[in-house]
Amino acid sequence: MSDRRPVPPSSRHRRSRQGRHGAFAAGLLLAVDPAAAQTTPDPDATVLKEVVVTGRRGGVPDYERPFGPTVLGPAQLDTAPQRRLDEALRSVPGFGLFRRSGSRTANPTAQGVSLRGLGPNGAGRTLVLVDGVPVNDPFGGWVYWSRLPTGAAERVVITRGGGAGPWGNAALAGTVRIETRLPTGISGEVSAGSDDSYQIIGRAGGKAGPLDLGLSASAFSTGGTPLVRRDRRGPIDRDADADSYWADAVAGATLGSVRATARISGFREHRGNGTPYTENATEALDGSLRLVGEGTIDWEAVLYARDWRFESTFSSVTAARTAETPSLDQHDVPSTAYGGVVQLGFSPAAGHQTDIGTDLRWTEGETREFFQFQSGAFRRDRTAGGNQTVAGLFVEHAWTARPDLLLTAGGRLDHWRNRDGKRVEVNRDTGAVTRDTRFADRDGTVLNGRLGLDWQASPSLTLRGAAYTGFRLPTLNELYRPFRVGNDITEANPDLGPERLTGGEIGLRLTPAPGVRLSAALFRAVLENAVDNVTLQTTPGLNPATGVTVPAGGSLAQRLGLDRVVVDGIEAELRLDPGERVSLGLSYLFSDGEIDKASVNPALEGNRPGQSPRHQGTADLTWYPLEPAVLRLQVRAASRSYEDSDNTGTLAPYVVADLYAGWDLTQALHLFGTVENLSGRHIETGRRSDGLVNIGPGRQWQIGARMRW
Repeated sequence: MSDRRPVPPSSRHRRSRQGRHGAFAAGLLLAVDPAAAQTTPDPDATVLKEVVVTGRRGGVPDYERPFGPTVLGPAQLDTAPQRRLDEALRSVPGFGLFRRSGSRTANPTAQGVSLRGLGPNGAGRTLVLVDGVPVNDPFGGWVYWSRLPTGAAERVVITRGGGAGPWGNAALAGTVRIETRLPTGISGEVSAGSDDSYQIIGRAGGKAGPLDLGLSASAFSTGGTPLVRRDRRGPIDRDADADSYWADAVAGATLGSVRATARISGFREHRGNGTPYTENATEALDGSLRLVGEGTIDWEAVLYARDWRFESTFSSVTAARTAETPSLDQHDVPSTAYGGVVQLGFSPAAGHQTDIGTDLRWTEGETREFFQFQSGAFRRDRTAGGNQTVAGLFVEHAWTARPDLLLTAGGRLDHWRNRDGKRVEVNRDTGAVTRDTRFADRDGTVLNGRLGLDWQASPSLTLRGAAYTGFRLPTLNELYRPFRVGNDITEANPDLGPERLTGGEIGLRLTPAPGVRLSAALFRAVLENAVDNVTLQTTPGLNPATGVTVPAGGSLAQRLGLDRVVVDGIEAELRLDPGERVSLGLSYLFSDGEIDKASVNPALEGNRPGQSPRHQGTADLTWYPLEPAVLRLQVRAASRSYEDSDNTGTLAPYVVADLYAGWDLTQALHLFGTVENLSGRHIETGRRSDGLVNIGPGRQWQIGARMRW
């Protein structure tokens, strides 16, 4: 076999800084047509009655109201100090990625979404949909937030809890449903700032006969920020740079009572991961067809196909951080996904609304990687992967028993199957197969249900309550792919079963005076068979159970199911609008999680889930000092958390302030500037077994403009 030596990043992906500047200049010329200028934000943008439902799965249908969704509209998104969508959504209590670092610097495999601190992991426990199509990575479950810039989103609906409902697999902790802007005319956004960063978003749309056509595109680039705390940084460390490009074409037409929308999207990203050798790259192509029909029976059908490729390199760095040795070259991770959903809605009687539907998801993927680096070359080749199918039936019913009382009920039945799982390893020097494991096919059936109540007890007080169950199948990545970060090794587990959640909550919405709105909820979630990276060994040497040799200063973990994790919590949001020029929002999440039972490692019992702070909060002040100007200050804080479920490494608490300042120069031109992390203090985002502390970006600023013609 050919001896594939590590390819230097400079020749593999990275462009020169001069090339970045050239791309920015060209993009600036193209984007001087470009996201619509946002004037005064509407302080009532989160009121549910103002949301227009588009299709059966858009907006906030009646059966979703008892679960207390949060809606972010153009007012909040256009003035978000963070121009990356995952960072902007952190203003919602409990929204977070696997780690504290956002998509600006985080490896894609750490960008899985979790809500309410429900034991986050790399795959995430939250389903993310864009225009009704799941966008979690087909192989690993994480989300590529670089392909979802804030300026491209029209509305985001976040439902914390709610169970499987009409969404199914992965909607364990909740759902994040993103609706993109439909291009009309020519509009766009362009900005540039610190660390040699820029972002461009352009949109154009119009009619061509019976067709509504639209084209959207974005580009983002940054020279990067350090990932390692200053006192541990060495000559080998580099800033984590990134480049990403996204394009989306849409065509729509009305055929009688049916609205048809076809969409195709392409995405490319490259990231440097902090050292000369470590990097990752992604290429993706997505397509979907959406049909919405209106009549006695309203209906919606969505079909989609996704083709993704990912590659990543990993290394082991010396204690003094003076040199690195390649440890893994994940040179090709192809994955494909196909799926569809059909949902019907009708009113069987006055005051009753029923939705029934069926959906199907099929995913196939594998990792192709080189490992065991010796004498200047990788000596082993590994292929691991399989395919997964989930088919479901669901029904949701909303009954307006009285004008002030809404009752909802839903049920869902899913059948899943994991097939063709394999792990094959080959000696690259001799071609001999050193391991050829074919895993048995597995399948099962999962039944879920939910109940909800929404009661307007008085003109100023609404009470709600809900109980629900949900599930998440382990991803192909969790089932079949081992991985290594530095000297820390994590083994896969093909025997993992579905995670199951049982939850309930009671809440209220109160408007005691004009301009004052309060919502609060008390919740409990019980997560069974929670997939976690459980440490097996921290001493060097061979682990007989897995056949893995642990290097000095490293550790060995395996993905195992914790019997039961219990999370009790309170979330609250207060909105004050004392006048037309000032608006204040306060939000808070108390999430008290505990590993209640862990037969795979009883020492974990009583510990908190990793990466889950007990307290999180946001203060958000918007002020219009002059008619064309807007200032928005957002302060986010979180208490300490633990690196993992061992609760040995502690991540310090943090407070971060972000600022947005905008000016409507004309009705078609809005100028803005943002500063993220005003104080410039670094946030601890990770702590490795050797004591290395990773950090998030320091102070970041940018200036830009939004234009519309």
